[in-house]
This record gives sequence, C-alpha cells and structure tokens, in this order.
Amino acid sequence: MKYPLRFLKALPRAFFYDLLEGQITLRAMGLVYTTLLSLAPSLALSFSVLKGFGVHNQLEPALLQFMAPLGSKAEEVTKQMLGFVDNIQVGVLGIAGLGILLYTVWSLMQQIEQAFNHLWHVQKGRPLSIQIRDYLSVVMLAPILLFTALGLWSAFSHIPIIQAISSHYLFSTTTTYLLKLIPVTVSIILFTVCYMYMPYTRVRFVPALLGAIFAGVAWQGAGWMFSSFVVSSGQQIAIYSVFAGLFLFMLWLYIGWLIVLTGSRLAYYLQYPDAVYYPDQPALPSLETKELAAAAILREVGQQYLRGEAPLSSEELRQRVPISRSLMTLMLQELIDHDFLTRDDATPAHYLLKTAPETLSIARIQRAFWQGDSKQQEQTAQVKQATGLDETILMPFLDNPNSTVREALDHSLLAKTALEPASIEEQMPEIVEQAKEALKSQTR
Repeated sequence: MKYPLRFLKALPRAFFYDLLEGQITLRAMGLVYTTLLSLAPSLALSFSVLKGFGVHNQLEPALLQFMAPLGSKAEEVTKQMLGFVDNIQVGVLGIAGLGILLYTVWSLMQQIEQAFNHLWHVQKGRPLSIQIRDYLSVVMLAPILLFTALGLWSAFSHIPIIQAISSHYLFSTTTTYLLKLIPVTVSIILFTVCYMYMPYTRVRFVPALLGAIFAGVAWQGAGWMFSSFVVSSGQQIAIYSVFAGLFLFMLWLYIGWLIVLTGSRLAYYLQYPDAVYYPDQPALPSLETKELAAAAILREVGQQYLRGEAPLSSEELRQRVPISRSLMTLMLQELIDHDFLTRDDATPAHYLLKTAPETLSIARIQRAFWQGDSKQQEQTAQVKQATGLDETILMPFLDNPNSTVREALDHSLLAKTALEPASIEEQMPEIVEQAKEALKSQTR
C-alpha cells in the first residue's frame, strides 16, 4: 500500500486538529477512570482462567513488566493490585456478586469499543448478543494466548542448541537485541488484534499493523521517558505522599490510552487516506449542507432501489457522493433517525429506503431537517411560546427578499400592541410617528 507525499504532509495536520478537538484526550481520560474501576475484577477473572491452566503465578511478573515505568513504585502498586485480586474470591461470590463482576468488566469493554467506534466514525455499535460473545472471548482467551506466547518463547530460548548459539560471541549481541525486542513485538501483536477487532467495522490488516507498530514503539519509548521522569522528580512526587503510587499509575494509564487511541486513529487514516484532507470539518454542518447531502444520498439509494440492484454501503455511497467521511456518517444516521433510511446488520452495513419513493415527499424531507427531532421540536415550541413569534409572522418577511429589519420591527410592534389592547392608546403617538416615517421612506 503506497501513500503519496501529499498524504504524508497532511497527516500531521489531521492529528493536530484531532488533538485540538479534544475527543482523543477526553476519551483517554474517561478510559482511565473506567480502567481503575474494572481493573481488579478483570484481573480476578484472568487470574481464575490462568489458575485453571496452572500458570497463574506468571500474573505478577507480567504486571511488574507493565508497571515498570513507575520505577520504585511499580512493586508497591503491583502488590496492592494483587491484594485486591486475592480479596475477590470468584468461587464464593454468588450469582449477584458474579453478575456485578462481569458487568464491571463488560462496561470497560463497552467503553473501549465506543472510543474506537468514535475514532472510526462508526455510529452503530455491536448488538448485545455479539457484545457478550466477543467480550467474553477477549476476557477468557486473551490471558491464555498472551501467556502461551510468552511461555513458548521462554521454552524456545531454553533449548540447548539455542543456548549454545546464543552463548557464541558472534551471536551474543544479536541475541541480546532480540530479547529486548520481545516486549515491542508482543505489544505490536496485541495492538494489531485490538485495532482489527475492537471497532465494529472492517479494518484491513496492513493499516492495523502500521498503526500497531506506531503504538508499540511509542509505548516502549513513552515507558522509558516516564521512568526517567519518575526518577528525576522524586521530591515533587513526594508531595503526594501515600497517593504518589496512585497518581503515577493514573498518569501512566492516561499516557497508555492516549497512545492506543492515537494508533487506532492512525490506522483509520491509513485505511481511508482521503480523510486527512478534511481534518477541520465543522462538527455541526449548516442546514443547507444537510439538505444538499441528504438529497444526494437519497437520490443514490432511491435509484438503486428503482433499478432493483443491491443496496449500497457507506463506502459505495461515498464513491458516488464524494463528501467527507464524517459528514456521510452523520447524514446517514440522521436519515435513519428521521425514518427515511434503514440499514441491515451486515458488516459493513448497507442502506435502504424505509419509505417507498412514490410516497415520500420532498416537503417532508425538508421539514424534517428544518424542524429537527422530537427534542428539538419541543425546544422550538418553548421558544415560540416565550417570544410570541412563529412562522405566520416570519414567513412574509422571509418570502420577500427586499424586506428590511425595520419593517419587521414595525410589524412586530403592531403585532404586540394587537395582543395588548389596553396599551394601544398609550403607544398610539409612537405608532403614528413610525407610520409617517415609513411613508416618507417609501416616497423617496
């Protein structure tokens, strides 16, 4: 897969706008707190699974490796976390306790999926049945696969012939570098799987791998810099006293989630290179933009229906209506919310007309975007009641392109006095003067 020089130049600008928008940092912060709440239950479930395979003793070394950037606080935080895990006796929790435990883990997985779906502009998440299947698979299989990979590498490195080759002076340096690459390689593999399967959309292998390589290298580099920061700021960290370990752990979690989400966003840009050229799209398009985009989308979907051909996916629609991906996603969702379109459960989803084109009027489409959804209509009714204005007052001025604000003000004053007969006599002199001024301006 080749990327032009124009794409590589536009990529930093797109990331700058992403960070300026604040969604990546905001979701990383949210995932930090969700992780804190669900970390002990997640580790308890993983510990139970690993205990069934007799490898539960490897949980502590793996946690120490993850906490290594915390420096001297790594062992303290790891022991506290394992203490929480030991206090959770999965076998004696009961149905209610086990349900709460599973719900906590499920909520973490759901938050992660929502963050990935947002970065990939996926409006519809996994159905509940698929969530249960996929999330349980991750919780149960991920620890087994991870420790199996580490165990195989450990067994491979202890083979006599491999040890003999490694001890030779010609290969000792190479072996040392390979051992240092193990954490990076494992991180890249995990990130690749995560980027391919967490968003509820089809992610190709190469973009996921390239995003994972960035995230894996950035993770190791950030770990090295964070450990240096911890060592060099011992006195400042001491201000937090007993909370120093928690503070450092939360900061490291935030950096970690920031790297993970940035890698996923990079994979999105690599899979859809045209997205980097629309980084500063407004979050709320104008009403005119919505009407034009909706008309174009309904035209393509309707023509597909009349020809009796298969419905179109979002990507196929973008080939026919070349607007930005974020605007296409927004408009498809709004057309579904207004009951003009529906979509199937395929991946990727395909879009069909929900109403036959011969019964769907243009006025209804325009009115739907003009009035908005039910909550927006309630808000409009409140504004009408508070201001005393409605379409009957405004439309005559909107239909006439030569109408001025002064004419509208005069009309508004007369309309207001018509509602208040008792005050007509008091305001009559002013009304007469305004009428004279209006007549003078017309005769000029």
